Parts: sequence; C-alpha cells; structure tokens
Amino acid sequence: MEIGRRLARECPVEADLVIGVPESGTPAAVGYAQESGVPYGQGLMKNAYVGRTFIQPSQTIRQLGIRLKLNPLKEVIRGKRLIVVDDSIVRGNTQRALVRMLREAGAVELHVRIASPPVKWPCFYGIDFPSPAELIANAVENEDEMLEAVRHAIGADTLGYISLRGMVAASEQPTSRLCTACFDGKYPIELPRETALGKNVIEHMLANAARGAALGELAADDEVPVGR
Repeated sequence: MEIGRRLARECPVEADLVIGVPESGTPAAVGYAQESGVPYGQGLMKNAYVGRTFIQPSQTIRQLGIRLKLNPLKEVIRGKRLIVVDDSIVRGNTQRALVRMLREAGAVELHVRIASPPVKWPCFYGIDFPSPAELIANAVENEDEMLEAVRHAIGADTLGYISLRGMVAASEQPTSRLCTACFDGKYPIELPRETALGKNVIEHMLANAARGAALGELAADDEVPVGR
C-alpha cells in the first residue's frame, strides 16, 4: 500500500472514486485512496479462472482474456470520475480494453495511475515481453511525449506513473537487491548479442553455466591420481 500512497503524492487528481484492477492493483489502490482522501470502492470483479493477460503468447488470446477476466460493476461506477490503479502497463492491451469497458459502463472520467515506472526495456528472465517493439512506453524517448502517447493510446483522460525512486523507496529494500532492468535498462547479468536474445535467455545462460560446472566436477572426480 505504500506504493499507492507515494503514487497519490506524486500523481494527484480530483475524482469521486478510486478502484483497483484486481488483484495486483488493489493494494496500491487502497494506499492511493488513504493518502488522497478519495473513497476506495470495488468497481471491477475478476474471474478467478482467467490468468494474467499480458503474459499470454498471442495478441488474440490476450484481448479475449481481458474481456473474460474483468467485469465492471455498473452500479458502482456509473456517473463517477474514476481513478483506476493498476500495477503496470506493458503492451497497453489490458488498460485500453479496461478504459473502453469502464466508459461503456458509465464512468464520466478515467484517470489511470500505475504503481510502477514505465516498462521500457525487455525482460529476459522468462516474462513474456522480450521485444522492445512490444512495449508501449518504449516508442518515445521524451518522458512527457511518452506519457501523452500512452495516455492517448489507452484512451484515458489522464495518466500517471510512480517514479522509479518512489517505487524503490516504497519497497524499503536497497537498490542492490532489486531488479529494475525493465524500467532503466540496467541488467544485473551481462546479456549476449541482441540477435540471440529471447525471453528465456538468462535461464539458458544459468543452465549452461550450471551444466559446465557439473561437467567440471565430474572431470575432476575422474582424474587418475599421480603415483606417490
């Protein structure tokens, strides 16, 4: 919830209700409401049988998953200016569909707030966004222009992200213990040439290193001792 409180201080806006995108956006939404004084409410119901959409391998499946997993509660959001808090924006699929659904359900304003910095660099640790071209915040270098481009793409009235400094401070962990590569491009493990990169590249590198170490131990065990 501390991330949500910091997000409210960094990105305030006038509204009638704060809602979270369940389940990952809910704690930050509660924190945002506590700090801002805007009431918190449950405006979305989640289908527990549909998983995270941004990690699905195809665009068609992702778009279908968004519609299946989230249902707006019209009686809660109709006529309201909403602050919609989510944990991240990767490709923008979830937020674009979500904004459309909430407008159709009667929301009069939609202010999207994100409890992480913009995702600008690929993840090579197994999460399914290995290409910079897939990342909606990667297309524009200028921060203000990027913010406006993403806001326009998802159809929100306003958009705000927590800063990297704010997120790290909220975690109460030293920077050395956090991976922030997808936010700042600083990868903790040196990567191979870009042409060889894929979402599981780090897993393969670690597996190969472990395999090499195991083979080295076997070779050492098989050495014939020198006669005394």
